[in-house]
Amino acid sequence: MKKYEKMLIAFNDKELNCYANQGEWLYIATKKDTKKGLFRLANYLHYFVSLNSERIPSEFGVVKKIEGYVTAEDLAKLDYESRKQDVSLITDQVLIDYEKFLQKINAQPEHTPMAVTWLEKRFPSNTKELRVHKKFFSGMSKAEKKSIFEFTIRGDSQ
Repeated sequence: MKKYEKMLIAFNDKELNCYANQGEWLYIATKKDTKKGLFRLANYLHYFVSLNSERIPSEFGVVKKIEGYVTAEDLAKLDYESRKQDVSLITDQVLIDYEKFLQKINAQPEHTPMAVTWLEKRFPSNTKELRVHKKFFSGMSKAEKKSIFEFTIRGDSQ
């Protein structure tokens, strides 16, 4: 299994709807996750949750190098355990989604803010899928971006 050295990390900034603690790992929220009444989003937007028992929501995450590496299987186990689901339910088909997520994150340079949105396809049939992508904060100065996104993580949060 491929090893990845970058992960999507939380930064705590309530003005940006990011409530997870800084340094926690993030993954795409499931249908059963809630925003816990902390914020509202337009219907085309989605959010991430921290990979711990609280599953705290964050609208954005930032790409960071981690100590060691993470595989799709590691990420799937963390996600399933935080959802209190049996890790034996993880199949090769399920791992493909985690692998795609890690590939997207690792394709970006460190300190890149990321978001997740719904992509609607009308042809050949109506489908909705979640798309993880780089987020541009065009209303912020370089100094503001640097102060928010360029932090160091203390060790491995998991």
